[in-house]
Amino acid sequence: MIAVDLYLLKPAKVSVDQLALLPDALSPIERQQWQGIHHQGRRQEFLVSRVLLRWLLADRLQCQASELLFCTNHHGKPELSDQRWQFNLSHSGDWLVIALCAKGPLGVDVELGQRRRQTLPLARRFYATSEYEWLAALPAEKQESAFYRLWSRKEAVLKAHGAGIAAGLDKICFVPQQEWRLDNRLDEHDYQVQDWPLGGGWLSLAAPTLAVNGWLLDDNLKSAPINPMLTHTIFQETAS
Repeated sequence: MIAVDLYLLKPAKVSVDQLALLPDALSPIERQQWQGIHHQGRRQEFLVSRVLLRWLLADRLQCQASELLFCTNHHGKPELSDQRWQFNLSHSGDWLVIALCAKGPLGVDVELGQRRRQTLPLARRFYATSEYEWLAALPAEKQESAFYRLWSRKEAVLKAHGAGIAAGLDKICFVPQQEWRLDNRLDEHDYQVQDWPLGGGWLSLAAPTLAVNGWLLDDNLKSAPINPMLTHTIFQETAS
């Protein structure tokens, strides 16, 4: 049975010694992109995410990380040139999430809800009418979390599709009253969507399976298995 491997880490926490080893694993194009990033946080996130993705894929494909070739599909979504494994990345706040699966489509999204927004006007503009009405009927103190839960789920599906938000948030409609059933108005794929609380927000995954293996990476990029259902606890324990 296929399963998704879900990796969570904080790029800013990676040790100095480990970071010093990473640039050599970048491709020439990636190195040029990395050197062109001036914001320290984004620069470190780019380095960690690109190298870690190469290492994880190379391990599964039993090849050298330098042998991997990437391209973009017709939607502009990054993928392996031979499409032997599917991957997707997302980041929010301090967190980076990498999802890997032998089959696709695959999309992952993290929304920590750290930016204060007028959620109901945004929902009225971008969500399906039924979703907006559901949100508006909730108690005021629950609306923000529910808004981000919907947003994260929608983004995960749109990223799996490949076109991202440009394809239309309203074309991915969820019915929370029916165990978050997906009404897919975008394409013919049967996306399996699930989510987990992460801090003050949500981590969502759209994949061809509901089977998930969770991994938490430390400051030396060593992984330890986790239960994705406990991501809210992991966030609290690593908040320092």
